[in-house]
Amino acid sequence: MPGKLSLSGAAAFLLLLAACKSNEDVTPTRKFISFKMDNKVVLSEQSHRAYYSPGNLTDTDPANDRAELLISGYSYEKDVINIRVTSASADITPGVYRNTAPGTGMVMEMSSSLELITADDQFGDFTIIIHQLKDSLVTGQFNGTLVSEDDGSLKTVKDGYFKVVYRNYY
Repeated sequence: MPGKLSLSGAAAFLLLLAACKSNEDVTPTRKFISFKMDNKVVLSEQSHRAYYSPGNLTDTDPANDRAELLISGYSYEKDVINIRVTSASADITPGVYRNTAPGTGMVMEMSSSLELITADDQFGDFTIIIHQLKDSLVTGQFNGTLVSEDDGSLKTVKDGYFKVVYRNYY
């Protein structure tokens, strides 16, 4: 009887080990862009794309030396969301990026009115913090003030977070 119990225990243990997967093989099930604007939560879940293009220092063209990350999505109200991060170096690393640098910012096209609101190096105020950019997953947070291109009104974006899978784009 003791031999059967330990054999059964060993079989159960091996079965448990076989069922486990490495965390490295797990793709995040929830990918999203989320933030608050006008006291409402704006959410883009599963309906987005992200592309990362590292800078190319191997040629003589200085125009492609900067790294760029583009995160795009659609809210449930069909508003278009575009967040762009540009680094002065060949890679985007965890850290703080602001729209005072050309190429970093946020643009939204509001579906109901086709109004464009933006924060770029000319208008508004936008800060994005990249927490992780690794193994095709980028996570971070953002906030700022976007300016309407229609009437100049201000839209505050706060408590912005994202977790998306990106593709390399060369």
